[in-house]
Amino acid sequence: MHIEIADRADLDRAEALVSLLRRPHLDRVTVTLPGLDATERERTAARIRRLFNDCGCDWGALTLVAAVAGVLVVGPSGGREIAAAVLGCLAAAVAGKLLGLSWSRRRLLLRLRALRAAS
Repeated sequence: MHIEIADRADLDRAEALVSLLRRPHLDRVTVTLPGLDATERERTAARIRRLFNDCGCDWGALTLVAAVAGVLVVGPSGGREIAAAVLGCLAAAVAGKLLGLSWSRRRLLLRLRALRAAS
């Protein structure tokens, strides 16, 4: 998918696409808003594309590693403790992924709103 941001209507359409779990994957973003030089247009387009395509996996992996490290420090000994630790690690990974998606969604909305204010 490709989006072009040339005016406020384009910003409205881009903002309508921003969701927590159903953001479209963008192959290309073009920013042609007046008032931005070529370098800032390219930088802004790259940032918007990166935030749209963020899957939250970095945060999910980080929380999974932290949870596994915590489990290793505690050292569960029985079958039920190990099962609870595994479930806890999976829950931490899912929570981290959702936090990552929330964070990128927030940053994306703030960036689009900043562009609206600047135009």
